Formats: sequence, structure tokens, C-alpha cells
Amino acid sequence: MKLRKLFAGVAAAATLFGGLALGASTATAAEADISGTTITVTASDANQFYTKPFDAANPQNNLREFKYVELAKYVSDGNSGVELQGLVDGAEGVDAAFTAAGYSDATKGDYLTKWDWLGNTTLTAAQTTGFVNELKGLATADTTPTASADGKTQTFTFGEGGLYLIVDQSGQVIVEENENHKLVWDGNAPILAGTAIANADPAVGNAEGTILAGVVDLKSNHEDTQKADPVVFTKTDKTRTNGLDGAVFNVYEVVDGKASDAPVAFVKTGDGVYRLPNTNETGTTVTDLTTANAKGKFQLLGLKRGATYKVAEKTAPKGYNGNFKGEFTFTVDKDGHVTGFTADALKLAAQDAKTGAITVVNVKNIIELPKTGAAGIALFVALAALLGGAAATVFAKSRSVKRSINA
Repeated sequence: MKLRKLFAGVAAAATLFGGLALGASTATAAEADISGTTITVTASDANQFYTKPFDAANPQNNLREFKYVELAKYVSDGNSGVELQGLVDGAEGVDAAFTAAGYSDATKGDYLTKWDWLGNTTLTAAQTTGFVNELKGLATADTTPTASADGKTQTFTFGEGGLYLIVDQSGQVIVEENENHKLVWDGNAPILAGTAIANADPAVGNAEGTILAGVVDLKSNHEDTQKADPVVFTKTDKTRTNGLDGAVFNVYEVVDGKASDAPVAFVKTGDGVYRLPNTNETGTTVTDLTTANAKGKFQLLGLKRGATYKVAEKTAPKGYNGNFKGEFTFTVDKDGHVTGFTADALKLAAQDAKTGAITVVNVKNIIELPKTGAAGIALFVALAALLGGAAATVFAKSRSVKRSINA
């Protein structure tokens, strides 16, 4: 039986955009050449085919893993045209696949086999999806495509002309993640396509590719999430110009106005340079952030957009008063910019209104505190420290007197 609508069904299935009533037939067997053994898959973005960013110097590197099954082969006796000869009859899922495609005693008509029926039936999108989903488990043979120089075209080569189902095994992949962005590609939909039949007239095509040429234009979704701009602040002396090394800071995420109990963990990438860990990254992280020879300059990379953070000084540099430690909060907006800067009560932290530069001052005594109207607060802090010291002294003396009396 001549294949009157084989590629109408394949066109619908190839990209899971079904429902195309093409109704074109192949040429006669004498005219049609079924010796083609390749299926070419194209995409607008090469990264759709890779598990890491496309490497133009090595386009075969980091390709996704694909498996395939040959569902049916092309056959011809030289007189009756091109037919599909099923190769998976009796395998698990085949009967269910044809049921999902709409094949039944009521719909099969005069076709002798279910494959004859498939080759002459245009499937809807739902039928195509159901057909493919029932059969994709049969794709167990490995296949590696040959990549074009730009990575946007992948050519699969098989042993004979026929109808194939190619299944992406890699699924959703984080193609790239760094302090600037996170690029995630979804897995590619199963590809149901036939190898090329040459000299066929009329040619059968659709909006996604010319199926008789053995070409599929594959669609997939991806999400490229941009991360925050670098957040930079500098630890300085009272002048806000001389950087100080040796201070220790913690960063907390703030949710509903409350800072987290545990500080945020970072990966240290340089002196004073810290970034959030990438998804599923393993390795050493730190919560105490410090500088050694960076003149007090800190850089926080890869912070989450839409999040609010609190930066709190944990330890003052050597030689500076540990009772006066700065802190500040800020929000990373949806565009990755720092907004909503809020300083501590003593105004040890400050943001320059023109440049946006953030500095955190350390002082050696109360006299060096910023003159911002916080003298009362500073006096309270100093008095608390003084009273704390006095209490310790009184307690020590009382213990000494008690020992003298009991002696």
C-alpha cells in the first residue's frame, strides 16, 4: 500500500506541533529514493544541544546524551510505492501508543497493518504526544549526532531509511552558572522523524521544517536568570578614605524584616571577593568574610535578585574599638541593582549619594565616631561598656573580700 500521508503524521510528530493536514503522497517507488540514512535537527541556539556552553573550537564536546529506536523501516517492491514495515510490534507500549494515536477497529479502515494506517493518517497534537510518550521508553540505543561548526545543526546517522524516535536523555540542564547569570535549558522533546526520501513529489513540508528532507527544526525552552551586580563596600578608618584590612563581616538574608539566624555561606574567590555557591556546587564555603591585603575592599558576587541582605561587622580590625561595629542593609532589585540602603544607628556605615560607594568606619574611641547626631547613642554604648567593666571589677573585688573574711 502506498504511503499517502506518512509524512503528514511525521511532520506533526517531529516537533510535537501536531494537527497538520498535509495529505501529500510520495512519488512511486521507481521515482522515490529511500536510501537516505540521516535525520538533521536544527535549533536557533546551539546551547539547546549541549550540557555546557557551546565551544566553537570543539563542537563535538559536551553534547547532550541521545538514545533512539527505529520504529519502522521503509520498504518498496518497486511497484506499489513506499511502505512502513513495523519493527517494534509486540514491544511494551506499542499497542497503547497506537490507541493514543486514535487507531482502533473503528478507525483502521481497509489498511492491513497499523503502520499502513499510521502512514496515511494525520495526527492531532494530543495524539502525537500520546503516541510518542508511550514509545519513548523503547529508545535504548545510543546515538551521537555530528555537530555543525556553529553547533546549531546536529545530524543523526542510522543504518537504513526509516521512521525513528530520538529521545534526549539529559533532561533539564544548567548549561552555565556564575556570578553573573544562571542559564537553564529544558530537555528537548522526543523527535519522531523519518530519514530523507529523495525524488519525492510533491514535497511535504511544514512551518517547522521540510520532513521529506529529513530535517527537523527543534524547539525547546530555556531560562537565563541574571544575577545581581557586584556589591562592593570598603572598611575604613574615620576618614572614610584609608582602607583597613583585618575586619570580619557576616552577611544575613532578611525575610519579612527579620535577619536569618545563620549567616549566608559564600565561596571565596579572592582576597575580599566572595560569591554565592552555584546550584548543586560542592566544596568549601565560608561565613566569615575578611580581607588581608585588599585595603578593606569587599566584593559580594552573585547575590539573588529581589532579596534583602544585612551586612554586619563581627570583628573590628586590630587596634580599633570593638564596641563600635558597623552594619547596613540593602535590597537587590529585579534589575540587579542595590537599593534601599539603610545604615546602623551610629552611622558607621554610609553610602555616597553621588557614587553609591559604601564605606564602613572603624574608630579607636568615642571621639572619632561620625558626627551625625548619634552622640547620645554612642554615649549609651560607651556607658554600657563602662558599666559592664565596672560590674566585673566589683564582682571580682567582692569575691576577694569574701575570701578574706572566710580566711
